[in-house]
Amino acid sequence: MKSEACYGLHRIVPTTKFDMTAPLVALPAGPAAQACCAPSAGLNPALDAERLATIAKALAEPVRVQILDVLRRSDEDVCQCELIALFDIKQSLLSHHMRKLVDAGIVTVERRHKWAYYAVCTDAVNELTTWLS
Repeated sequence: MKSEACYGLHRIVPTTKFDMTAPLVALPAGPAAQACCAPSAGLNPALDAERLATIAKALAEPVRVQILDVLRRSDEDVCQCELIALFDIKQSLLSHHMRKLVDAGIVTVERRHKWAYYAVCTDAVNELTTWLS
């Protein structure tokens, strides 16, 4: 065996040679597809998988889940200044996360003078809740 450097790490590479011209061993055929386990549920034509995947991607960051939870539990629209203070993050980072949530249709934004106020889009949350239940 010889050692090969890979990104500064060493790994052992076997030097065994294989005869690639030898015939393959035939394995016994498995059961026919009909005899195998059939799926208990088929595809749901009403499922908007693309939409749900977009929502899931937007919620892939824990801070976005926390932001959504704050907005969900709030009785009123939440100002960006409150979120900046609550999460102790810079305005630019909050804007990045909020853009992902707004683009996914999970959160709505309303501009009031120089401030942005955010609220949960209940339709998107209901979609996700319905699908998960």
